[in-house]
Amino acid sequence: MKNNSTKFDKLKILKIKKFNDTRGDFIKIYNKKKPFLNFICTESYLSFSKKGSVRGLHGQSGKYSQEKLIYCVQGKALDIAVDLRKKSNTFGLVFKRIINSKNHNAILIPRGFAHGVLALENNTIIINFCSNIYNPKKEFGVNIKSLNLKIPSMKLIISSKDKKLPNLKDVIKKIK
Repeated sequence: MKNNSTKFDKLKILKIKKFNDTRGDFIKIYNKKKPFLNFICTESYLSFSKKGSVRGLHGQSGKYSQEKLIYCVQGKALDIAVDLRKKSNTFGLVFKRIINSKNHNAILIPRGFAHGVLALENNTIIINFCSNIYNPKKEFGVNIKSLNLKIPSMKLIISSKDKKLPNLKDVIKKIK
C-alpha cells in the first residue's frame, strides 16, 4: 500500500498493490499494521449498485464517529466526502475522486466527514471498512444535490431517506 496525501488533513488515497499469477489477482485491502492505517475495522459493508445509485452522504457524531476505508471491488464510482470538522482548514470543502476496479485506489475517510459514493457503472461493488459500530441515532448527512457536483449526465437513484437530508449550507450553519 502506498499513501498519497491530500489537502484534507488525515484523508488519504491509498494505492493498493495487486498481485497476479496464473490463478488470477490477489489484493490486500486492509492491514492494521500500516502506520497511516491506525484504526481497527469494527464493521464492513458491501454495496451492489446500479449506475446512478447514490449512497450517502452520511457520517456519525460523537463517540460513534467513524473512519472509513473505501475500496471499489468492481465497476466505477465517484467517491465524495465533505469535511465537517469545525476546526479544520478545509471545513465545508468537498473531496471527490473516481475509484474503480482498475486503478486500485482506496480512500481513507477520517472522522468528522460526511461520505458517500455515486455508482458510475452498473454492477458497481464497493466495500466499506468502518472503525466504529453504526448507530442510527448519531447519524447525520448532507444531500448530494446541494453539492453542485459536475457529474456525468445520468438519472440519480437516491433513497427516500437520503432525499430528505439537509443541504450543505444548512449543515454548515448548524455546526458553526
